[in-house]
Amino acid sequence: MTKRSEKKFVPEAISASLLKVGTALEEQGKIHQALPPYLKLVEHYSDCPEAEVAAERVLAIADLLRNTGHHHVALTVLDRLEMAYNAGREEEAASV
Repeated sequence: MTKRSEKKFVPEAISASLLKVGTALEEQGKIHQALPPYLKLVEHYSDCPEAEVAAERVLAIADLLRNTGHHHVALTVLDRLEMAYNAGREEEAASV
């Protein structure tokens, strides 16, 4: 594997693994534990396709919390998503 292909492979492998971990935790009903891998995807791997899926899953978790009367926790989840998204954009801008 060349250095160039290695640089592309590593982020793709990490993002795929993070999505699998988050999904597995969510499927087990561990929604709070699923948030860190999803948010890490949004923040650090925003150029990978899994980041969009992760953001959708975080929004779904926030909706679930809101629908079950946990409005404050849902707002906290949305705040964390917004912070991860903004940090990812800053990270991208700094690397250009």
